[in-house]
Amino acid sequence: MREQPPPDRLIDRTVALGLLILLLFSTPIMIWWTSPGSPWYLPYLIWLAVICFIAWINQRHHEP
Repeated sequence: MREQPPPDRLIDRTVALGLLILLLFSTPIMIWWTSPGSPWYLPYLIWLAVICFIAWINQRHHEP
């Protein structure tokens, strides 16, 4: 049976992830990906990067 991480670590990761998403979607980066010259799929790529980052963190945490 795998050990569960302390609740404080889970909260820290959640807060860090929330701050990363806030940084991506409320800073000049948002102006860059919403500019008229950017490709239509750029917001989807940014979301894909966020999802892949979450999966990578979870996989790294659950490896024996």
